[in-house]
Amino acid sequence: MKKDKILGVVLGIIFYTFSLTFFFCLYIAAVFVGYICDFSSILFLICYIIFPIIILIIPLIFKFALKKKFYKAIIYGFISIIIYILILIIIRFAIYSYFKTFTTEKWINTSWNSFRYIMIDDLEKKYTLEGMTKDEVYKLLGKEDRKSERLMGEYIISYSMRKGFLDGNAFNIYLNENNIVTKTDIIYLE
Repeated sequence: MKKDKILGVVLGIIFYTFSLTFFFCLYIAAVFVGYICDFSSILFLICYIIFPIIILIIPLIFKFALKKKFYKAIIYGFISIIIYILILIIIRFAIYSYFKTFTTEKWINTSWNSFRYIMIDDLEKKYTLEGMTKDEVYKLLGKEDRKSERLMGEYIISYSMRKGFLDGNAFNIYLNENNIVTKTDIIYLE
């Protein structure tokens, strides 16, 4: 009986120390990387605030409501963290899968600029941008969201990608003097 209580207290200290540190670091990383929060602020709230609070309460529910031994309740808490991690992986994979296919609607949604880099491969497979006119590009991708400029006789249409904390890129489409696309590239923004 005494060993169960000591084991429960030790596991409880380990669980809550680990959990609070893990959830804090995960939240900070999620804010900086901005994957789920870029997709939906409600989903971000559920994944990084509500789920962690529920997981921290699970051992207490098992202990007091279901009358389990505390060390068993803590083990259920650790299992719930593993399930939580799997749920985050599934959500991230689902978001990636959704944006892997290019559509004009996804591209022009300014809330999802940070996911454009995922759509580039599919965009280039479905459409040959070289040879398109400026109006055709605007019809396909919408108006540019970065200031366009003329460099050495070329006009640049530029679309922001990955507006995250750590990096930023732009998808540039170069037009000649006749407003025909000559090339595309992705540049790193400083």
